[in-house]
Amino acid sequence: MHTNQSLKTLKNKVLQGGIYLTIRQLAASALSLVSVLVIARVLGPENYGVVVSAAFILYFTFWTAKCGLDVYSIRQPTLPKDAAEQILAFYNTVGIGLCVLLWFATPLVGAWTGQSVLVEVLRWLVPVIWLEMVASASIAMMERELRFPQVGLVETLAQVSNYAVSVPLVLLNWGYWGPIAGFVVQFTLLAVMASVCYPIAWRWRWQPQFIGSALRSGLAYSGSNLIWNFKTLTVPLVVSRLGGLEAAGIVGIAIRLSDQLGMLRIVIARLSISTLAKLLGDTDALRRAISRGIIYQGLLVGPVFALFSCCANWIVPLMFGKSWLPSTQVFTFVALATLLYTVFNMHISALYAAGHNRDVARFNAIYISLFWLAAWLLLPVLGAWGYGVAELFALPSFLALHFSITRLCGAPDYGDAICLIIATAIPLLAGPWLPFYISLSLLVASYSILFLARPTLRSIPLELYAAWKTPKPAK
Repeated sequence: MHTNQSLKTLKNKVLQGGIYLTIRQLAASALSLVSVLVIARVLGPENYGVVVSAAFILYFTFWTAKCGLDVYSIRQPTLPKDAAEQILAFYNTVGIGLCVLLWFATPLVGAWTGQSVLVEVLRWLVPVIWLEMVASASIAMMERELRFPQVGLVETLAQVSNYAVSVPLVLLNWGYWGPIAGFVVQFTLLAVMASVCYPIAWRWRWQPQFIGSALRSGLAYSGSNLIWNFKTLTVPLVVSRLGGLEAAGIVGIAIRLSDQLGMLRIVIARLSISTLAKLLGDTDALRRAISRGIIYQGLLVGPVFALFSCCANWIVPLMFGKSWLPSTQVFTFVALATLLYTVFNMHISALYAAGHNRDVARFNAIYISLFWLAAWLLLPVLGAWGYGVAELFALPSFLALHFSITRLCGAPDYGDAICLIIATAIPLLAGPWLPFYISLSLLVASYSILFLARPTLRSIPLELYAAWKTPKPAK
């Protein structure tokens, strides 16, 4: 059992780490948001839809092609001396083979979506897949050695190179080819810098016994994420087919806004698995940590989503242009779904920490199935709105997470979280339909009633301040 003092110390460490990670996350995302504003405003919804569709296919291929070997190389306690060389050899062979396969398969994407422009764009991006796989072999080994500052520098410089290329080219009327060129430059530079920082001898052969064992272990952890990654294909394969490239662009910007405004949820997500793993022997402490964590998660993103929704009717036309105004209505549904997923992310972290990967995979499969079915039915009727409404149709899948976590440590206390979601949903959903001053007043009233009615929520700012002021242990 954990003593009160040890739990308090652990909580302070988590809060301190969260505050510092929050500051770094805010700084890292600022440049990304500025570049998106410029690119989306100049390109317009249809051309931006080309970029979004191609990028989502690219990211899905990244995340699935590595088969969890990067996760395996980071988490495995002991590795053979030539493990990095074998993994790179596997990535070289599979990556190049996958590039060849995708080169010839791109016409199928064009035929399925009815958007022939995607064929040429995707073919230019095919080599990027192999470059990212090569880079990930070195980056994973650097993370294994806890060389996080070096990893952060490499990834940041590569990202900056993307913006340094794509934004000027867009302003020079290159259209959607500007961001495509940015992707190629980014991942070329990433592969070069990662290989320089952690050189790995190139080879083309690997030991099937080692790679087979590594694949089984890596997929055991990342398999559930592979299922979730299919959501990434919704925009290029479903929205662009049923709603067209303009709808894909509108949905893409709504997703991007939700990701950027909700970026602080990444902070607790990064800390939660390792933190909750320390509480696995104490079910009461684990349940209390989850109950508290879901409130922190909700407070990190809920008020930001609601405030943006209230201001969206004049912020979006000002920043992006009037043609992007429909994205504000899609954003409300996407943001609400993101808020609920953020709250339940504590359940996912606890299940991962306990090794219950199948429970997470089951939830992901249910969510994606409901979401795709609803999107397929609603997009022809509602257009871009159909994507946002489909997110809400998939929400019953969260019951699977609740039942799984209840079996692990008992049912968490959802009282504060439910009140927070309701207080957020009211101004969030009403924001785009009301004048600014009315929606903002609704937001203030909603949260005022929330904090007056729930004393435990009022204590959270004091906890954050206390954690920030807690003296740091001497090195």
